[in-house]
Amino acid sequence: MKNQKELIQRIVASFFLLFIVEIGKHIQVPFFVSEQIPEESTSLILKFLATSTGGNFTVPTLFSLGMGPYMTALIIWTTISMIDTESIGNLSTKRIGYIQRCLTLLFAILQSCALVLKFRSSMIDQKAIGGSIVLLFLGAVLVLSAGGLFVAWLADINIDKGIGGQSLFIVPGLLMNIPAMLISGQTESVHLSQNFLIGLVMLTLVFIYLTLFLYSAEYRIDIERTGIDSRFNNSYIPIRLLPAGAMPFMFAVTVFSMPQLLLLNEKWGDTGFSNFITTYFSFNNVRGVFTYGLILYVLGYGFSFINVRPYDIAKNLKETGDYILNVAPGKQTEQYIWKRLSTVALLGNSYLVIISMIPLLIGLQNQIISNLAFYFGSIFMLIIILETITNEIRFLFSRHTYRIF
Repeated sequence: MKNQKELIQRIVASFFLLFIVEIGKHIQVPFFVSEQIPEESTSLILKFLATSTGGNFTVPTLFSLGMGPYMTALIIWTTISMIDTESIGNLSTKRIGYIQRCLTLLFAILQSCALVLKFRSSMIDQKAIGGSIVLLFLGAVLVLSAGGLFVAWLADINIDKGIGGQSLFIVPGLLMNIPAMLISGQTESVHLSQNFLIGLVMLTLVFIYLTLFLYSAEYRIDIERTGIDSRFNNSYIPIRLLPAGAMPFMFAVTVFSMPQLLLLNEKWGDTGFSNFITTYFSFNNVRGVFTYGLILYVLGYGFSFINVRPYDIAKNLKETGDYILNVAPGKQTEQYIWKRLSTVALLGNSYLVIISMIPLLIGLQNQIISNLAFYFGSIFMLIIILETITNEIRFLFSRHTYRIF
């Protein structure tokens, strides 16, 4: 127990932070009347979106935004940092943290505005309190934005003091919402027969095994190390078969749903533009399903190059004197890694698209099957997050028991 003191402290700290977040997701924002929350706010797509960000979109609460602003800002900054410029490379850790906080605030405000607009019909009567609709709107945005920033702060604390990093805050929502997403259809609740449930359990076990196998599988690029006998050299660059991880699922529904926000403007109703949006950004037709699959694949491809950075790897190899056999250091090494990563990403992202699109396409005729697209997406995210947490616990557990002599 003495050797595992740090592990126990981190686990306790994470549970305490999780408790705070879960309490905050049930504290309703005082600018809305809960009895007037529209029924469509509990749609399947919104539930999956809330699940992937650890938020609560069924009712406006203090932590409704969840990890949405934090995750979006982190991805945007990671993409920006991939640009090889002297000004970005020379930024201090404090300055980088300041930029990330500003991005988090920006996305918190934007997402708060979208959430308030969605629930605007359930806002309290401004005349009853002697206020104006503008002040009520700004007040709700302020509270929701503050909640999003507070969750981001808790995520940073968990990275430093707990386990699981920022992804830990998504786990409770995944565990609670997976059954609800399976039963609640996109338009109405569905009934699941006993035979269907038995088949689903067997299919889920196969899916978990296959996903763990693919996530553990990796393509290795052998590295030659200067001054070391090749007989004792076992260095390589590992590239996972699923290099994007669970990030495409976390953002695909968000990107897919964003064009639909434009239809909130009544001036665009019954126009060619609105018909285009409802056709290509809806799960109710084949073209919309293929649009979702394309978005999922593009995000998977992009996140693959965010998680595995060919430029940084090639730069580190050149600085240490290591190299890939028959490949010149520098630009050619970067291009070589880029091509290999593109091939691996093609295979891995195809798996993500297949497990999402097939249920949606079949679901056009059978609504129960369409729910499996979000079901398997949630299971996939849960597998990746728990695998990461397990590896971190295993590292902390073995760190104090390892002895050289």
